[in-house]
Amino acid sequence: MDYRLIHFNCARPVGAFSFENEFVRVFISILPRIFRDADEFEGLHWHDHGIRRPDGVWLPLMFPYDYPHELGSPDISTMAGWNSIEDLTAFSHSGGTHPPGMRRLADQIDRSDGPGFVMWWAPRGQRFTMEDGWQKLQLLRQNGPSPEAFSLDQPVAKPAAA
Repeated sequence: MDYRLIHFNCARPVGAFSFENEFVRVFISILPRIFRDADEFEGLHWHDHGIRRPDGVWLPLMFPYDYPHELGSPDISTMAGWNSIEDLTAFSHSGGTHPPGMRRLADQIDRSDGPGFVMWWAPRGQRFTMEDGWQKLQLLRQNGPSPEAFSLDQPVAKPAAA
């Protein structure tokens, strides 16, 4: 059995999800370039995106952006399947779009609920919903790193192929 690294991350903007919010304006402006870069990155197998409203309902991350005003302060989320931790790191820390955009937004993310990023190893071909990723993040937040939900600070080695 071959394994893939799955990551899920969420960013909740400080303040309401509106185009008056700088986080939302900047994030929305860089996403098409990040998605294009992701589609061309060899170590990435798939990526999915969504918005989790405060009431727990998931919405797709839509282009063009057309959301109701009552979103409040949602979690904007990404989940992706990678060959390795090294590929995830290379994508996240290289390139002209992702690193500078995320650095610019770092102080505009509400981190009051704890970590916003989790990883786990899964058999190749296994599929996940955004809610599955959210539950993995809750596992990390509640119990700390484990083989089922870990962080870049305390990574877990890829299981041996069976």
